[in-house]
Amino acid sequence: MNASAWSAWLHNLSLWLCLLSGGVGALWALSEIIGEFRTETPRALCTWGAWMLILVNFLAAAVIFLLVIQLAPDAKSWPIALLVGLSWPTVFRNLSLKFMQPLDEAKDREAPAIRLEQIYSNIQKLALQLINSRLTRQRMRLLARATRFELDDLEKYARQMSAISPQQIDPNFIDQLMKRDDMDTDYKKALLVALVMNTFTRDALDDFLRENKNKELRS
Repeated sequence: MNASAWSAWLHNLSLWLCLLSGGVGALWALSEIIGEFRTETPRALCTWGAWMLILVNFLAAAVIFLLVIQLAPDAKSWPIALLVGLSWPTVFRNLSLKFMQPLDEAKDREAPAIRLEQIYSNIQKLALQLINSRLTRQRMRLLARATRFELDDLEKYARQMSAISPQQIDPNFIDQLMKRDDMDTDYKKALLVALVMNTFTRDALDDFLRENKNKELRS
């Protein structure tokens, strides 16, 4: 591509407005991932599922904006691009395009239609399943290592983290867990590991493994 072609692309207002609209749509996908995975968000963003969800939202918002400016050329402005990106998850994802509207209300539910909310829901579920599967496998590898340590060491670490946390952490969970006789030791270890990872992130468990590697039990 020569210099004149690059210049034409750079000065193409529609392109930049599409990118703006798509970028806002992508932020909605990012907010969904953050809401679902919270402290695991950085690792979730390293999966194909996360980028699939972000890309779908980006392309959908950008394509809808292109359709809008084709139907209404005067809409080619940054406020409209921003509005399309913002309204994509609340309006367009909840649309159903019906091919016919039966007079009989009982038959209305059976009328052929393209249900955009169902299409997006299926894509969203697939993306979240792919992310969750990847993160769960990673956490299982950490759990396998953590269960090689004594239960007392894991309990002590969980209590220390809970006590020193800037946010108030209720210690009753640990107290009740350690008193239960209907659980085996490995399951108690798994719950303590889950508490540490879910409350203080996976890095906290990495610190425990590194600082106590000389206490690791060899199988």
